[in-house]
Amino acid sequence: MKSRVRNKARHLFLFFLVFVMGSCIWPPSSVEAKIYIDVSSPGIRQLPVSIISKGHVDAKKIEWVIKGDLETTGMFEFVDPDVPGAEIIAILEVDMSDGLKVLLSIRDLIENKEVLKKRFDASKAIIRTMAHSISNDIYKVATGKKGIFRTKISYMVKAAKNRKELRLMDWDGYRSRKLVSRGLTTTSNWSGDGRFLLYSSERNRNWNIYQLNRENGRESILFKSKGLNLIGGSSRDGLISFSSSKDGSSEIYTINIYGKKLKKLTKSFGIDVSPVFSPEGDKIAFVSDRGGTPQIYTIDSDGRHPKRITYEGSYNTQPSWSPESDWIAYAGRKNGKMQIFMVKSDGLGLRQLTESSNNESPSFSPDGLFIAFDSDRDGNRGIYIMKVSGEGQRRITPKHLKAIAPSWSPYLKK
Repeated sequence: MKSRVRNKARHLFLFFLVFVMGSCIWPPSSVEAKIYIDVSSPGIRQLPVSIISKGHVDAKKIEWVIKGDLETTGMFEFVDPDVPGAEIIAILEVDMSDGLKVLLSIRDLIENKEVLKKRFDASKAIIRTMAHSISNDIYKVATGKKGIFRTKISYMVKAAKNRKELRLMDWDGYRSRKLVSRGLTTTSNWSGDGRFLLYSSERNRNWNIYQLNRENGRESILFKSKGLNLIGGSSRDGLISFSSSKDGSSEIYTINIYGKKLKKLTKSFGIDVSPVFSPEGDKIAFVSDRGGTPQIYTIDSDGRHPKRITYEGSYNTQPSWSPESDWIAYAGRKNGKMQIFMVKSDGLGLRQLTESSNNESPSFSPDGLFIAFDSDRDGNRGIYIMKVSGEGQRRITPKHLKAIAPSWSPYLKK
């Protein structure tokens, strides 16, 4: 009798979790989940997958967003549900009678078992966001890795009278919104936890560094002084790197997220700019002309052991670290045009990723599989994404919009 009571209480508790949290996952029965796609493999195979959407008419819209997400990775092959050949099938049951509710079921068709079941509850206004969340779950089942489909990209738009706007959009270019439009430079970056956007802005004839809290929309000054102060990047533990000419020549500095503990890292006769932390925070890549032309260098986070990384070409700038710290992407001039390159963090293994027109401002996705950049190949400069192999280059901002300087967010909690 007591056992039945305990079981009944356990079932009620599980029901309470589903009702309150809005979702519940039933994991695979095996100790370790099956990996269908090895993303670390040099030759990634395409996983045959079917998607069925049922219920409300907007179920097809959700299905369309999911297919767009997964198709961009190049890792999935979509199979008609009525045709044999799929290894997994994702079934979406959509109800919009009271808000937006989706029941997701993913089945392994080879082993004939359910590997994931999850319920989503949300407002009808965020149907694309929910679709991206479902894409992340399908991707996690297939690869065992986090998906990037809920990440964001900040970027600049050149508006009338050469005015720049800082904007934010979903990783696929949708749901763009303006954040800041006062005296901006052409770069922005993210705090390590994704809560803040960092940028430089000229106000009252002073170039200061600002941070914008994404949760409440509040802007605050992170650093101000005379001279030109330009944002660089941030480390996961809250240090911010930037360049400043407050003492004359442009040098590299760090400061914490509270605007305290200012530290000068470089002192050279050249110009040092664009400092970005490696993901581990132990290195900083930056641009310097101390050798005569702008090149990519690295230093330890305490300013010691400077090392030149790039030697090909006479103009290399805009470094961006891969999430594993093993590669640095940058923009370099070749045959009179700016192109995107990748080089190992030790200076070896140079790769050229773009070929035509001008391509600049590379920024890695948090999974390290994609790079966002800007290009003028369509006449009007816009934001593009591509795989780190250089394949699959496509524009994600409208052609009428002059968009530049993308910065890909880390994985976001909200």
